[in-house]
Amino acid sequence: MAGPTPRARRTHRRGREHPAAAGIIACIMQLSEQLARAFAAMGRAVNERVADLPRADYLTLARLAGFVEGDGPCRPSDLAHAEGLDPSTMSRRVASLVERGLVEKAVDPDDRRAHRLRLSATGEQALRAERARRVALVTDALAGWDESDKDHLARLLGKLSDTLEARRTPTT
Repeated sequence: MAGPTPRARRTHRRGREHPAAAGIIACIMQLSEQLARAFAAMGRAVNERVADLPRADYLTLARLAGFVEGDGPCRPSDLAHAEGLDPSTMSRRVASLVERGLVEKAVDPDDRRAHRLRLSATGEQALRAERARRVALVTDALAGWDESDKDHLARLLGKLSDTLEARRTPTT
């Protein structure tokens, strides 16, 4: 009798082989590799053609803009938590953004030992310009796609992001 098929090599409780697990794992790995390739290509294209802001700074400014629109200025620790970063890493990033005039720090009225962050006018302008460049790049890349394919991609990427965010282990 032949051994288990490649799709059935993954085991589950009690050591029995689960026939679908290997196929699911292969699908997830393929998706992960495809997303990594797509984001790497996007990053290269952005850096080669349009980036005035490094990716990490762009993401931090975009996240900060989202906080300010929702709840007002936020603490660096809130920003670190939202991005899944260590507070010391975020502190260095924020210091650089403040030094470059993209972010403003103010004393937290609820706790005078802490600071609240918000985008400066220069930061808002830089974020708007960078976002427009990135949107133009993606729009150009998807120009030959059917609208239904674009909608399908957006829906599935949104669903994947929501699922991964929901399962993310909170940082402390």
